[in-house]
Amino acid sequence: MSLNPPPASTPPRRSVPFALFAVIVLVTAGVAVAATTVYFELRPTSRSSGPGDVTVVDDLGRTVTVPLNASRIVVLAPSVMDIVYRLGLRDRVVGIGCTVGITGGMANEYSPNQTTLWNLSSSLCVTDYPSLDTSGVALLNPQIVLASTITSVSDVNTLVSTYGLPVVILAPSTLEGIVGDVRLLAEMFPSSGSLATSLEASLELTLTDATNFDTNLSDNGTPIPSVLLTYYFYPGEYYTYGPGTFGQSLVDLSGGASISAGLPLEYAGLNASAVLLDQPQVILFGTSWNDPYLVSGQTPAVWASQAPYWSQLNGTKIPVDETLLTEADPTMILALPWILHDLHPTLVSVPPGYPP
Repeated sequence: MSLNPPPASTPPRRSVPFALFAVIVLVTAGVAVAATTVYFELRPTSRSSGPGDVTVVDDLGRTVTVPLNASRIVVLAPSVMDIVYRLGLRDRVVGIGCTVGITGGMANEYSPNQTTLWNLSSSLCVTDYPSLDTSGVALLNPQIVLASTITSVSDVNTLVSTYGLPVVILAPSTLEGIVGDVRLLAEMFPSSGSLATSLEASLELTLTDATNFDTNLSDNGTPIPSVLLTYYFYPGEYYTYGPGTFGQSLVDLSGGASISAGLPLEYAGLNASAVLLDQPQVILFGTSWNDPYLVSGQTPAVWASQAPYWSQLNGTKIPVDETLLTEADPTMILALPWILHDLHPTLVSVPPGYPP
């Protein structure tokens, strides 16, 4: 089973050391990104493939047959683990992808909060960077491997062709696509039942509220703030999202106008001189807060002292937990009211749980 050809860009991988992160962002690593603008509405209905199987279509349009309610799962992305946890499937996880060969190990991919909440330990780790230990995955004897497009095409093909493991790719390109991924896992794990139904309803309500707010802004002629959403900086560049990405969708649904909407790539560096010229009214920047490995310790103080032209950017600078900017999962949607408040503080009151 083969994947679609890789695009000319690569989605962001968070939490790796500085030099390696730059390589990942700038070099295509055999990764494909699906167009899921309204995919959760268009995805074909699953069909039964056997007494205990179901055939689904993943976010790359691949048809995959998997066992229903699999009891052994390997998860290769924090964004996927978020859904797995929320659907009550954590006890079925027998392995997770970790950057084992780099200082920080599991902390390079999972934040301290995620590690605690999801009860993760290094005993679950399988090396996934700079390449996936496919034989290590196979030794865990999983019934399903759940991955994002960070896992390369060649590694997916090895898991499928060499080891006979079904691999399902979750790679939403919009926030609406995240709802589609919840539905996809619910098809594969009908045992999640009420948890999946409740989660889907909560996500759709949040998206509907945001859409209505955005529509009202336009109808009322309210000025739309220009926004730079950036999850990493490098001398001379800010890494951000172009069209057809969940990052662009996040800004759109928050009632903002992204200054990177015209980029030719989905994931790319935006020239710092161009940012200075544009002078975005709001700058949402990813921060690690207290984790020394998460985005190489890019705390607000590091951004202020080292990000290019930072002192000359006059817009409102708002630090955001970078997992909320780089991991397309239910948590991103549920935190959407926080971003709405950030962009429209006089129109949207401080939502529950808003960071101090």
